[in-house]
Amino acid sequence: MPRRWNIAAWSILATVFIGMSTYLILNPTRTGVVPNYRLASSRWWAGEKIYDPGTHGFLYAPPFAVLFTPVNLLRPEILGEILWRSLGFGLFALALRSLSACRPPPAVSLSASRLPDSAFLFLVLLSVPASLASLSNGQTNLPLSACLVLAAIALRRDQWSMAGLLLSVALILKPIALAPWLLAFAVFAPVRGILLAGILTSVAIGFLHPNPSFAWQQYVGFLHKLTSSYTPENLRVSDIFGIFHKVHVPTPFHLDTITRAVVSLTALWFCWWKYRRGQIPRASWALWVGSCLVLTVFNPRAETNSYVLISPLLAFTAICSWRDGGAGILKGIILSAACIGLMCDGMGLWIYKATDVWLKPLIVLVVSPLLLRVPKEWKEDFR
Repeated sequence: MPRRWNIAAWSILATVFIGMSTYLILNPTRTGVVPNYRLASSRWWAGEKIYDPGTHGFLYAPPFAVLFTPVNLLRPEILGEILWRSLGFGLFALALRSLSACRPPPAVSLSASRLPDSAFLFLVLLSVPASLASLSNGQTNLPLSACLVLAAIALRRDQWSMAGLLLSVALILKPIALAPWLLAFAVFAPVRGILLAGILTSVAIGFLHPNPSFAWQQYVGFLHKLTSSYTPENLRVSDIFGIFHKVHVPTPFHLDTITRAVVSLTALWFCWWKYRRGQIPRASWALWVGSCLVLTVFNPRAETNSYVLISPLLAFTAICSWRDGGAGILKGIILSAACIGLMCDGMGLWIYKATDVWLKPLIVLVVSPLLLRVPKEWKEDFR
């Protein structure tokens, strides 16, 4: 029976990806944000500035432009589009499969403390809906979500090298991954050296150019772009303050910045407190939950597509709650409904227009208290 559940899960993933690839082949101009990556990579090797004025455009560090080169060189371009999405979606599938394996070893593997054999299938059913928009646009949110999941699991298992590698890759994928990077650096002492080595390696990759002076100028341009893009222009920000803006409720000056700072410090304290009590599993859970909340409802550049970052967390907690029985069933129902709700931008044009910006952050805010309790499957030793 477990084999059948896994076959069903992989079949759904394959069907989704084949369908998306077919759509790209039939609509080669609907390539989402990938042309921005291509342009930056081409400009890099041509010795041209990769950062344009304004708060939009290429918002990633120079190493991203370098590492995207193989995809950019692939011809015809549609093959590069499909390859790029296959890397992100494949990593996302691997993250869900790894989550489904979170169970204690046989010595403590009682029926009351393990995930069902169908966990992978239900993780796919609950997590993939929120991933479709990012998959369609080719955004880095999809592989970033996978890196967060796998990094949390690696920290949980004391796999410091793997955790440091994944968090370093996440930082290349998107600068906002600095949040989980800093949390891990501040709380998990064994991973600090690896994270610093990852930063140095990433910077070195960004200097892979015939003209080191040009590379340095691009790093300066990146820092300027990063600071100037904190408050984006003409962006439908889908965070907690996007809810207020949607209903035309003004917020006091700098309340958003203060709120994000307080939430970030709270996440840091929560992770540190769990770690200092000798509870690495709980600290890794706190890092995962805190990172997901900071990167979605408290992210000044959060878009509706950003919520794929939290869908695996919601799905995993829902399944664990279902398994608990009793009051956990209601909790599982609520979290499962939240997962489906995060697909609102793919439920038709009229639903998209009615729910744009405000619904996803509202859903996450409402269910966020249900994420604070660490599931048994995460607390038990499944190394």
